[in-house]
Amino acid sequence: MFMYARVPAGTKLPTYDSTPHPAMASSGTTEIIDIRPGPTEFDILQDIKKGLRPANGGEKTLPTLLLYDETGLRLFEKITYLEEYYLTNAEIEVLEKYADDIAERVKPGSIVLELGSGNLRKVNILLQAIERAGKDVDYYAVDLSLPELKRTFSEIPTAGYKHVRCFGLYGTYDHALEWLKSSKVHEKPKTILWLGSSLGNFKRHEVPPFLAGFRDAINPGDNMLIGIDSCKDADRVYHAYNDKDDVTHQFILNGLKHANRIMDDDSAFKLDEWEAIGEFDEQAGRHHAFVSPLKDVVVDGVSIPQGERIRIEESYKYSRDEVLRLWHEAGLVENTIFGTSLGNYGLHLVAKPPFYFSSYPEQYAAKPVPSLADWQQLWAAWDAVTRTMIPEDELLAKPIKLRNVCIFYLGHIPTFLDMHITRATDGSPTEPAYFTKIFERGIDPDVENPEKCHTHSEIPEIWPALEDILKFQERVRQRVHELYTSASTDSNPRVARALWLVFEHETMHLETLLYMLIQSEKVVPPPGTPTPDFAAQAHQSEALAVENQWFHIPEANITLGLEDPEDAASTNHYFGWDNEKPPRSAHVTGFQAKARPITNGEYAEYLIKTGKTAIPASWSDRPYDAQSIEQASKRDSVMNGANGHSNGVNGSIQNIIHGKYVRTVFGAIPLRYALNWSVVASYDEIAGCAQWMGGRIPTLEEVRSIYSYVEREKSKEFAKTLGKTIPAVNSHLLNDGVEESPPSGPFLNGNSGVSSSPDPHSIFASLEGVNVGFQHWHPVSVAEKGKQLCGQSDLGGMWEWTSTTLEKQDGFEPMSLYPGYTGSSSPPMPIRVLTAPADFFDGKHNVVLGGSWATHPRIAGRKTFVNWYQRNYPYVWAGARIVRDE
Repeated sequence: MFMYARVPAGTKLPTYDSTPHPAMASSGTTEIIDIRPGPTEFDILQDIKKGLRPANGGEKTLPTLLLYDETGLRLFEKITYLEEYYLTNAEIEVLEKYADDIAERVKPGSIVLELGSGNLRKVNILLQAIERAGKDVDYYAVDLSLPELKRTFSEIPTAGYKHVRCFGLYGTYDHALEWLKSSKVHEKPKTILWLGSSLGNFKRHEVPPFLAGFRDAINPGDNMLIGIDSCKDADRVYHAYNDKDDVTHQFILNGLKHANRIMDDDSAFKLDEWEAIGEFDEQAGRHHAFVSPLKDVVVDGVSIPQGERIRIEESYKYSRDEVLRLWHEAGLVENTIFGTSLGNYGLHLVAKPPFYFSSYPEQYAAKPVPSLADWQQLWAAWDAVTRTMIPEDELLAKPIKLRNVCIFYLGHIPTFLDMHITRATDGSPTEPAYFTKIFERGIDPDVENPEKCHTHSEIPEIWPALEDILKFQERVRQRVHELYTSASTDSNPRVARALWLVFEHETMHLETLLYMLIQSEKVVPPPGTPTPDFAAQAHQSEALAVENQWFHIPEANITLGLEDPEDAASTNHYFGWDNEKPPRSAHVTGFQAKARPITNGEYAEYLIKTGKTAIPASWSDRPYDAQSIEQASKRDSVMNGANGHSNGVNGSIQNIIHGKYVRTVFGAIPLRYALNWSVVASYDEIAGCAQWMGGRIPTLEEVRSIYSYVEREKSKEFAKTLGKTIPAVNSHLLNDGVEESPPSGPFLNGNSGVSSSPDPHSIFASLEGVNVGFQHWHPVSVAEKGKQLCGQSDLGGMWEWTSTTLEKQDGFEPMSLYPGYTGSSSPPMPIRVLTAPADFFDGKHNVVLGGSWATHPRIAGRKTFVNWYQRNYPYVWAGARIVRDE
């Protein structure tokens, strides 16, 4: 039962017991705790009257709560046993298969809170798994119906539990929120259960704020397990709510009996004059139920003509994109989907993250200069990695021999920040000033000849103590606080540009440090993040996998780069690195592109068919810190799908994937769980595979053309859903048969010439549903994307290789903030990935676009950003799709 426990704002429910009871015993020995602050009275009568008299001639409604009196609850229980009602069996299937895995992710000493007192056939499966795991937890079910709570616990075999203690919470969901925040509960680890697809009974816009309320009441690392119905098969959904025995319609009509009792008028709704109607609304992705009079009637003084529909219940179904949007809007991150064999129903394990980056331009790039709040989230991410994921005895280690020791990066970031603040403010450096000698610039040698390396900071015989570095970091961060307090970020263009530059510098080095750490077998998993169930994720991927289709990319004129004069007196435009400038046009002929990138499974097949034995650096031939993952997944003898193939890769790949693993921050996981991830490898490795698959890696211009095409198509789809036609200036319509990307000029950098504020959407893309910005701490499956062309940063959490060599474009000018990078006599200013000195115009580096799972949205979403790596660099987090000429 779910609807009694949480009600929309202003809704009043019938009172079941108006007297507060701090503690009361239900049947058996289960204690029921009254969490209501006082008598709780709800007036559903007013909701009935209001629903029958909608404002402005709107649709008449009746409260869904009418369905759930005691008779309604018994009828609903009967519905859950019907053959057509797939939801209960789907959830039981998932729980029976994954209960032990879910129980593993419940911390000992946890509070397990279920919203609603649940279907005992379901929740008992999970409680038994927790009991088998020997974890001492306290299970609480919250409900406003005291009889329902008593019934629930009379059916749970609590006497047989040694580790699980059961309690009832008598109150609303809002009362439960306050209870979660209480001192005796707040600090304990928590898992919130919202089973039964109850989420679907809320309107879509109501769910994110509801979930956000519980997010705010729990701690980073706490979990929520939420049932979501993703079935949009119209016929199947319709019959689930319109069964052949007519039980569901009896359930709906019983709501009218309940209304009669509330209205104290047995003749208000005469049941023989009404019928229940259910239908599936494909456009809205929901089933909705109505009551409708069989003749003209009058109810409470309101005339209702024959056939008029009065809405009483609706159940929304969620596509994958809608689920991802939901988590983003609620500020939660998805860990694992425990799904059915068909992949159309799942229990979603989501968590409150220790830090969070938005996917929407108006939030992640609201202004040209990052806000102080942006900095605080970035620092939280940096500290999570540097203070918890690197064992102290590994600070002097080199996970990648070509790079510096780990401790260098801990000193480099605040040193670089301090240098730029000092320069922009004409101030003095933070002590110890000698840090600039050892932390200014890192090592980035030639892969083929490591002895060939650009100028870098001196390497000391003894590095400073970690404690001294962290104290220095804190003092430098305080300087940033002071700049924002003084409003210098708005009034001083030098300060504004410097803060933007060092912000993006830190975001890129966060990613650099992580791709280094992943090469270490001693990396510690991220804090407050449960280890995902990679086996369950792989099963879900297999269930949703589709063929990787070819798409026609039309001939187009595209604009590359942005207008960003460094000497501008205003900060009212977005900034870019020297390789993003100046803006320029390119003509791209039509070509064909695969929807998604090459997967690990496809790359494994390539190795087999070509007889190659060298594996990418992202793979490993031995496990480390993955024993628990292996043991927890003994049931998966072959993770290649029931039919022995994965995404078109036949069973022969078992020979190569056996004993192979993929590196993650959680340890090395079996390759068979990552077959549908994008393969991560050097350009040279992937180019050979692309050629073997009958294609090639696209150029920079072709990739940008794909991104622009995807964005145009999404704009058209969005306009179509609104029933509108896109104006020519926005739809980038044809010019003599050639499609055009968004216009250049003032529109390109967020200023239309009319608005005083730059528009982030002009140069930043929406990253909704894209695996960047730590939405996950690992790559994700791309196998389900075969029918949908992947756009910017949508390669499952990897950068995208291009076949374009990094070269100076016409009009290229080095940034004044980096004079040393172009060979002048001024001191060098560091960082490989953020500007293009002569070191990298050597013909050995290729451009990569987009972003990885660890790329900040300001970079992953900027349509002009350019990154690059040596073609044979094995550690890059980049994959590739294939294209072919028409």
